[in-house]
Amino acid sequence: MMAFSLRNIVAFLALFHASIVVATLPSCQTCGSPEPSPPAPEPEAFPPEPEVPEPYPPELAPYPEPDRSPEPSEAPIDDDGVFDVTNYGAVADGRTECSSAFSAAWHAACDYPGNSTFYIPEGRFLVGPISFRGPCYDDRSPNVEIRGTLFALSSLSSFKSSYWISFKNLQGLTLIGGPEYGKLDGQGAVEAWKEPSCEKSARCKKLITVRPGSKNVSVSNIRCGPGHGISLGKYKNEKDVVGINVRNCTINGTENGIRMKTWPGDRPSNAYNMTFEDIVMVNVSNPIVIDQEYCPSHKCKSNEPSMVKLKDIFIKNINGTYSTKYAVIFLCSSEAPCENVQLVNINLNYLVPNSPRQGRLNIKGFLNGLQVINSRF
Repeated sequence: MMAFSLRNIVAFLALFHASIVVATLPSCQTCGSPEPSPPAPEPEAFPPEPEVPEPYPPELAPYPEPDRSPEPSEAPIDDDGVFDVTNYGAVADGRTECSSAFSAAWHAACDYPGNSTFYIPEGRFLVGPISFRGPCYDDRSPNVEIRGTLFALSSLSSFKSSYWISFKNLQGLTLIGGPEYGKLDGQGAVEAWKEPSCEKSARCKKLITVRPGSKNVSVSNIRCGPGHGISLGKYKNEKDVVGINVRNCTINGTENGIRMKTWPGDRPSNAYNMTFEDIVMVNVSNPIVIDQEYCPSHKCKSNEPSMVKLKDIFIKNINGTYSTKYAVIFLCSSEAPCENVQLVNINLNYLVPNSPRQGRLNIKGFLNGLQVINSRF
């Protein structure tokens, strides 16, 4: 049984009444005649309302609500193959989580049959854990250009694994920023830096970091700080790391400047062909460090030496200040000696006034082929 509201009944009766009036008008016999038309007869009386109302006639049935959902459309693509994350739904307000939009823009750029750029414009973007994966079309990686600021989620519980932004299975990746734009803010001070597990156990429970197995990586024109500086090595039994080039960077107020570290008892692997040059350090605690006895909690179970081979390490044109006892620390493995390490044009000043400059190099373990050229620290 259909129910009718008073409003619907009134509308129905009004329409029914109007139809009666129109239907009973006589046809025009003398169009244009000055004589008035005969008056229309009174409309017939309405029949009594039936006990069960008839359904609306089809022509009076209510219209359905219009579909207000947005029309699906593809994001625009510039002629030069630039894929802007804001065209895929990213909002530059620093509050809206944008990882889905970033992922959509990346897939479009990765599948593009030509030179492409994954583009992040100016603004503040909140981005959760995201992995940019290849291989891409014709095994060519898109360029990545960052002009805005990326903020990580502040809670460690938001990270199911130990990375924030990851690039995997890519060849020839280029990431572009600039001195006044292109910033990555991990928001570590909110929660991550307060994580107590790094001080109480041999492994930090979860801190978001650098990944193993990287090859031919170039980093330039970045500013770091505060934090741990530029560090290589995090986990035991990592894959080889080859061809790391870090140039034209500023490291300010960090615990470390340039650091390469491995764990005691690591299985054999290699890290080689690494260059660090034209770097400015401002009030850095430990400017240059090789640490093959890395154990932040001092509770590592294994006393065996690391078997990771570090070789062909070139550190040159490093200038700035430091605040601890040693400017250069080399703690190399006794079983897999460091090999072919060059320090060229190192000029680091100890911040404590009136202190002697000599003796600020700490070497332990075995190191073959150390060269220190035109350096003061």
